[in-house]
Amino acid sequence: MKRIAIIGAGMSGLTVANQLKEIASVQMFEKSRGVSGRMSTRYADPYQFDHGAQDFTVRDEAFRSFLAPYIKAGILQEWKPKLMLLEKGQIAKARVWSELHYVPVPKMNELCIAMAKEIDVNLNTEITEIEKRHQHWFLKSKDDQTFGPYEWIINTTPAPQAEKLLPASFSGYRHFKKCKMLGCYTLMLAISKPLLWEWQAAIVKNSLISWMALNSNKPGRDDKQTLIVQTDNQWSEDHIDEAILDIQHLILDELNSLLAYDFSSSEYMTTHRWRYADTNQATAVDYHIDDELKLGVCGDWFIKGRIEAAYLSGYKLANSIKQLLS
Repeated sequence: MKRIAIIGAGMSGLTVANQLKEIASVQMFEKSRGVSGRMSTRYADPYQFDHGAQDFTVRDEAFRSFLAPYIKAGILQEWKPKLMLLEKGQIAKARVWSELHYVPVPKMNELCIAMAKEIDVNLNTEITEIEKRHQHWFLKSKDDQTFGPYEWIINTTPAPQAEKLLPASFSGYRHFKKCKMLGCYTLMLAISKPLLWEWQAAIVKNSLISWMALNSNKPGRDDKQTLIVQTDNQWSEDHIDEAILDIQHLILDELNSLLAYDFSSSEYMTTHRWRYADTNQATAVDYHIDDELKLGVCGDWFIKGRIEAAYLSGYKLANSIKQLLS
């Protein structure tokens, strides 16, 4: 069987791994301590926060078919929050989603954990270099471990990270130059006093904040009140290298002003920086394969910063790899 290395264990990487595991020997490498990428869950006992992707929709039939067994097993459930549109100085307006929104249960990373059960995943392993020797690829990690040989390498990391890792001779370099990714900050709060607002999720306009959700309202979560606050992508990008505590103060001040409530005494508070949260300008393709070098690249950034886009990019790349290996 061909040996394939996959860098990144988010939705795209796990999709590729599951599609290829029957016809190839697949080994994955993930720099974090768990799988899921931006579908991760932050733990702060006794609290947990969906601090990346908040939910997802289903529009493509291939994605729908893939999700069906997880819905049947109860790993995915529909989320139906009371949704509002908030804007400073304006009366809040009720909103209704025009399509179903799903969340994994009991936490956001549950779907990727289920996908990774039969996959060889090396966690806490940041790949910093790839090298070709005698027609085979070898990977080197940040702690100087070497892995290989592999016939193929599939990179599923965000575009700026993939660009640094792949050789200049890679035929898909133009996609890196075209793609523009934007950051996001997530403020996580645990609140002891009962929250009596008429909303459970809110889209925010004309603010550095773009989204808020009572994380504890999602299906399968416990009753400990937790709030997620995420910032506007362009504002985040303009402040992406500022000190995280300074950013936290700015978000908190804006939140207090927006809701006329003092969150400074929250039981728990922290902020996470996502450098590559969304795609401002996507590519014109869904993935790229360099058959000569035996390198492939996929990820949501090829299409749009959505979970479904991550799946479709990985799914389509894997199908192309299958044809090349058959």
